Amino acid sequence: MAARGKNINLYLMDGEPNGRIKCTLANWTGVVYKIPRTEIERCKERDDLKQSGVYFLFGTVAD
Repeated sequence: MAARGKNINLYLMDGEPNGRIKCTLANWTGVVYKIPRTEIERCKERDDLKQSGVYFLFGTVAD
């Protein structure tokens, strides 16, 4: 059976691809956010980010 395609929606919250991004996938109830560490402070007042969830922090370790 061939793999079926999926529809993914990327919303550029700041209008820039390197800024904050909200991602939704068709037929999935979850929402994914990509937020640079420098923009976390700007997100504290967003009601949609005050819900419980799973958070991943990515980065490099400084020597």
